Amino acid sequence: MLINRKKQRNIIKKQYGNNPLNDPHHYMRKDRLKLIAKYHEDAGGGSVDEITWDDLEMDEVFLRINHTRSYIGEQVLYHKLHCDDKADTKEFDKSVTYYNTNEEERITAEQCLALLGKRNNSYYMPQLIHILSEFELPYAWCYRILQLLLALMLILSVTLRSSEVLLLFIVVAGINLFIYMRAKARYEYMMDCLYGICSLIDVSERLLEKDCVPVSFVTDDIKEHIRKLHSLKKLVGSFVTRKNYSINDPQGMLADYLMGITLFDLVSFHKISGIVRGNENSVMNLYEFVGMVDMLVSVASFRKSLPVYCVPLFSNENRIAACDIYHPLIEDAVPNSVAIGSSTMIMGANASGKSTFMKALAVNAILAQSISTCCAKTLTLPECVVMTSMAVRDDVLSGESYYVREIRYLKRMLDESRKDNTVLYFIDEILKGTNYKERLAASKAVLKYLCSKKGMVIVSTHDGELAKCLKREYDGYHFESELTDKGIKFDYMIKKGFGQGSNAIDLLSCYDFPREVVENAKKLVKDENIA
Repeated sequence: MLINRKKQRNIIKKQYGNNPLNDPHHYMRKDRLKLIAKYHEDAGGGSVDEITWDDLEMDEVFLRINHTRSYIGEQVLYHKLHCDDKADTKEFDKSVTYYNTNEEERITAEQCLALLGKRNNSYYMPQLIHILSEFELPYAWCYRILQLLLALMLILSVTLRSSEVLLLFIVVAGINLFIYMRAKARYEYMMDCLYGICSLIDVSERLLEKDCVPVSFVTDDIKEHIRKLHSLKKLVGSFVTRKNYSINDPQGMLADYLMGITLFDLVSFHKISGIVRGNENSVMNLYEFVGMVDMLVSVASFRKSLPVYCVPLFSNENRIAACDIYHPLIEDAVPNSVAIGSSTMIMGANASGKSTFMKALAVNAILAQSISTCCAKTLTLPECVVMTSMAVRDDVLSGESYYVREIRYLKRMLDESRKDNTVLYFIDEILKGTNYKERLAASKAVLKYLCSKKGMVIVSTHDGELAKCLKREYDGYHFESELTDKGIKFDYMIKKGFGQGSNAIDLLSCYDFPREVVENAKKLVKDENIA
């Protein structure tokens, strides 16, 4: 055991501050995403909607941050990233810094959290707790009568040595076993939930006993929840241990049936579910407590793995000021510094960096308000809801075309604009799924409407005519490209001003399209004045 703990300690030290995406077991975390999301689906809420989450590839961002040791930590972190409601910046930063500067406490906390593990069945625990709290054996009083009757028949059959009484004992034992076998099928699947509750209480106690939790987390409420559930831990622990023994050992299976005749396990399970029913909130509060501790360690490791990071500053102005901001998923990313106002239009050639820059801003706005950590030297922004319309695709299953889906994406933005929220809108190549004339008219109308509402609009486009029409409402920025003998060169640096148009035809040449096609395309642009 000592050797195992020493080995575990070395692994923990080695993994801290590394990029989890480089872990050889990373694929296992990716496979668990649907299970990890169960807690968020059950908890509900969160201001990052699923369209924005998918547009920004936030599953990958979550996996980049995910250094957690327990299934609870994974679920709480995943949920937290959906809630861009601004963390208590100072307190959150103080708690994360605690684990960055106190290595022994951090390692001890990670060892405690690792006891929970990441078994697939465990991820259903929040849902099972609600089911367990509602589970009540019907006619429980009958079980106690049958227990007494069984004991009475046994005593009488021994003392009186009567075959008739012995027969009655056998009949009662048969009835009890039949009841037990039917009920067992109903509550057997709850074993993982009971085991999870037992482990949760144990880890909560260990974290406090070993003094490896930030002071602000050790509240009287947490201590009271642990005190309430301590007796449950003992009851659940013995119950689960006996059940595990019966599953893994033939003799244990025989003992399980013998115990079943007494209906002891049914009465115990009824008692356990009754205690949970009265303390469901305490169980879930400990769940969040343990998950938050695991999440803090994960964020501390994420910060250490970054080339540079900052704690965000929040202002009341519709303005974003970023110094050396970059996307957390891009290795050796080119950082950009920018100060933008409430309405911004970004132009530039294909593959020049427009979409990546917008995603970097959007992802960092979410990280700023959820885990108080930004991939930048400095970042100042308003408290806001982040909404995107970027990775629009046809939906074959629903039969929705590209254009219809984009209309739905934009409609939800217009609906949100009517609320009293500051919203940060990101729109990539607006309404490109229809003809040019109608696209231009509809795009102008939508963008004028949004920029008149509370919040900030950041839109990218190739369309010089659209930029010309909205130059009074929108500040212009652009990314540049340069055609060289070796192909098209990009510097991925954002610059002030609307810049020049597209490089689509140049890209045809770079990818060895026939010269006739390239020259003909250039001629058509010139002759027909195609925008």
